[in-house]
Amino acid sequence: MEKRQKKAKTYSLQKSDASAMVEEAALKYETLGVILGGSKTVKTDLTGDFDLIALTREGIKKSTLKSLSQYLGVSMETMSRLLHSSYRNIQRKDDDELLDTLKTEKVLELAALTQRGIAVIGNKVAFSEWLHAPLPALANQSPLDYLDTSFGIQMVTRLLGRLEQGVYS
Repeated sequence: MEKRQKKAKTYSLQKSDASAMVEEAALKYETLGVILGGSKTVKTDLTGDFDLIALTREGIKKSTLKSLSQYLGVSMETMSRLLHSSYRNIQRKDDDELLDTLKTEKVLELAALTQRGIAVIGNKVAFSEWLHAPLPALANQSPLDYLDTSFGIQMVTRLLGRLEQGVYS
């Protein structure tokens, strides 16, 4: 019996396709940095997932919460609820003080959701309004009501995907 060797398929990208993907990824992480407060709060350039992992481990500044809360259209009290922390604990921290890994990870998840929401809905104000509106797809609760857990964030992200595809939600 004769053994056949499988040839590995090779895929080639047009040079313009590859550079377009790099530019799109760079813009994605740049926008995420802006939502987090820009160079004032995030000292390193975000260029990919490895940077997000490093940033999560290092921690982000409390001042990042202020920027994100503005994008979400919520108070710092609501931000502390989303992070499962008392408002007083958040309030006690200096603006330059770093959040722990779990809070940082949740803030980065919320920032990624915010970025996606703005892209799908159209702008920051409209996204904030959508976030606070009761939706039939969420048992007449607002998307904001589900952002305190990772599963809730995933569910709202899927809902944004449905809206992007034109599926009534």
